[in-house]
Amino acid sequence: MSWEEMSTSQTVCPCGKGYITQKHYGDDWNRFKDGPVVIECEDCKKKYKVEEVNHYRMLTSDGFWSEYFLLPKDYPEYDGPSETATYGSSANPNWDFTGWLIQHFTETELEETEEQLHVVKASSKLTGNAAYICKEHKSALKTVRVSAILASVERALSAYPEYVGNKQQREETRKQEEIAHADYYEEKVKHRIAIRLD
Repeated sequence: MSWEEMSTSQTVCPCGKGYITQKHYGDDWNRFKDGPVVIECEDCKKKYKVEEVNHYRMLTSDGFWSEYFLLPKDYPEYDGPSETATYGSSANPNWDFTGWLIQHFTETELEETEEQLHVVKASSKLTGNAAYICKEHKSALKTVRVSAILASVERALSAYPEYVGNKQQREETRKQEEIAHADYYEEKVKHRIAIRLD
């Protein structure tokens, strides 16, 4: 079934010469959706872009609601510290178990796990980090043999000194990113103009 335009919301743009609008649609299944917020004024269109901020409800199934703002077109994007830009995406244990171990555990934690694996003969007796690694090892590599888990941990420890993007490095960059993002956002909100559609 096709979507049918049901109504249009609008407000006067900042210069007072035109409008900012948003169309609303419905279909035969009683579903509704909002179209994009559009700057109809030629002058304001040259100066501003529309920024949508989504607010998610307590339950994912409850969906989200949006706020809209005008932001100067030349306002810079965030370019501060970034874990992903510095070290790449997090390793997927299914494809890179060694990388996943290094990114999720410190060298000391892996050494302690190695010691436990040398002593414990049954994976069901593992505790703490070793038990967690065992669970992920089963999911990713389809085995809980202590010897196989030990071999994986030893590979990670061997690669650790030269690996760029280990747990500690990522955590430090993540902290810097959180602080920088907060500062960027605090400054950005000063330049926003809230769009109140009627």
